[in-house]
Amino acid sequence: MLRNKLRYLFLLAFVGVLSILYNIYYMTIIFLTVAAMPLLMIGYIFYVSRKIDCKLFCSVHVVNKGEAIPISVQIYNPTIFPISNIKLFLTYKNTYSAKQYTKEIQISVDGRTGTSVSSKIYSDFAGNIEITLKKIRIYDYIKLFSVRRKNCEKGIVAVLPSYYELMGNNFTLKNNTIVESDHYSTVKSGDDPSEVFAIREYKEGDRLQRIHWKLSMKQNQLMIKEFSDPLNCSVLLFVNLGVPQGNNVLFYMDSILESALSLSYTLILNKQIHYLSWYDAKNEICRRIRIMQESELYEAMEGLLNSISYRNSVEAISNYLAEFGKEAYTDLFYITGELSEQEVNMLSHIRTQRSQIIYMSNLNKLSEREYMLDKVIQQSEAMGIGVFNVDASDIKKDMEQLRLE
Repeated sequence: MLRNKLRYLFLLAFVGVLSILYNIYYMTIIFLTVAAMPLLMIGYIFYVSRKIDCKLFCSVHVVNKGEAIPISVQIYNPTIFPISNIKLFLTYKNTYSAKQYTKEIQISVDGRTGTSVSSKIYSDFAGNIEITLKKIRIYDYIKLFSVRRKNCEKGIVAVLPSYYELMGNNFTLKNNTIVESDHYSTVKSGDDPSEVFAIREYKEGDRLQRIHWKLSMKQNQLMIKEFSDPLNCSVLLFVNLGVPQGNNVLFYMDSILESALSLSYTLILNKQIHYLSWYDAKNEICRRIRIMQESELYEAMEGLLNSISYRNSVEAISNYLAEFGKEAYTDLFYITGELSEQEVNMLSHIRTQRSQIIYMSNLNKLSEREYMLDKVIQQSEAMGIGVFNVDASDIKKDMEQLRLE
């Protein structure tokens, strides 16, 4: 724009000199017209900037990693003046990271018409992509001036993490212990007398202890109480969204989510009811979802994508203990990319028969890994907590070596 202004000043000086040298009526008119151009252009851009309407649209709301995210911006110009140059400033970022990207698009639109411009963005990492039409800049016809108008139209697109069944031969379920549960089957009866599943008529072979005597007297026939069948929800997957300093945040979060969701999905296929838990730093609360089927895994996935990363992993575990400290499990899986002696100490307070740390081993620097191997693993083993190293560049291969026993 500075170059255009210099050109305009040169043109104005040139026409001014001509109007002086050639003292002719129409040269004066030309000079006055050129001199009035800036005022006309300023009035024009201020007028159209108040009238035009811009809207951001995302045609999809969920994609897989690496898939195109189509976005479009619709602009309507109700004035009679065509707009030759509009610059759109789109920003987008993964909500797990503070890093922001900018995309600029230039378009034009005729008077009393609308137009639409489309673009695509991509993400190789899981997370919520926040897309914002940050501002628009409108230029006059000769690009002497421009007006910026803030817009702040937003859209959110979820990029789903990869997950799959872990097919390794060593992935076996040996968890037959049933811990106390507050959840009962809705499709079959059991032997838990603390909850009644259904009332039915007496059949030959029913035990007399299950006769509902009061109801039998009212119905003038023997009625039997069927007890409930408690669901064995004895496995806990705790996902640590804490980010170690000096690491690629998006790569870190993507690796953690892929490992946790693949493990959860495999448990679903093996008909193992379990809990998936994480610390929601945005709302400062520890969340826990009971997962029996894939739809509940999607619910947990949505919660994880809506969460943010944090620095203090110890605080996450302490929040879990404050909310669910009385719960007991047979197996605990702590999926993390960082470890400290404080974390291991806090994990030992969770009531569980077996604990295992799934550690993303190549996400930290070498010196940090050596410290973890020398200090924290020894401490974990002394407390009966196993540490299973996973190479984040080949998660599936390593996770299929994991044993549930």
